Amino acid sequence: MSDAPITLEISHQVAKITINRSSHRNALDDRSWELFAEICDAISRRDDVRIVTLSGAGEHFCAGADIYELRENILDKTWMLRNQSHVAAALDRYANLAQITISIVRGCCYGGGAALAVSSDFRVASNEARFAITPAKLGLTYRLVDCLRLHQLIGPARARDMLLMAAEIDGTTALSSGLVNECVASTILEAKVNSRIEKLLALSAYSQRGIKATLLKIRDGALDDDDESRRVFTAAFSEKDFTVAAESFVKKSTRLT
Repeated sequence: MSDAPITLEISHQVAKITINRSSHRNALDDRSWELFAEICDAISRRDDVRIVTLSGAGEHFCAGADIYELRENILDKTWMLRNQSHVAAALDRYANLAQITISIVRGCCYGGGAALAVSSDFRVASNEARFAITPAKLGLTYRLVDCLRLHQLIGPARARDMLLMAAEIDGTTALSSGLVNECVASTILEAKVNSRIEKLLALSAYSQRGIKATLLKIRDGALDDDDESRRVFTAAFSEKDFTVAAESFVKKSTRLT
């Protein structure tokens, strides 16, 4: 693997982002956040990518921001503001990707790492995964949009537990709360993710892109269709995916009768 703090590998319609700072439990320093945003920008321009996976090298997903780096720069207001901008850009660009995103969580998933996982469409975790959002332990707060994403995912009561109590939860609790979609033994984690990818790729790319775009609008407060969502909905009936699926359905129905 490259010695870059964030790596990207694209193959067979899948972009694999790996946080590559295992010696720091994959905590993200300023350069890592900046590079992460750049990688998301690059992926957003790729029509050949349908799925994006996010994982951490080694035993952990991501321990959040690099606290040691923050401590070294805490008196440098210019640096701190720039770092906050880099973190926000990375989280928002990942959260807004048109492609389907999957976080693969092993070990710790804390702070900014948890914010990345929450921003994914799916989260598949191993049994030993641990989740925590701990600004209350550090005298910090959380951006409204990051609170909103967590709130929308697991509901107000559980979001308050994680944010106000700085509660750490295990994979089983994360599954029951809706924080993750699957929680499995680490030995079959990769197989579970590959199975999910295979099923997703077997479905309509047009449908998935259109539906995800609509879900992002709902996340951001939309209550009704706009011109773009109406256009995408109407155009679907003329797309090849629907034509092929409809033909297959008719042929199958004819055989059954």
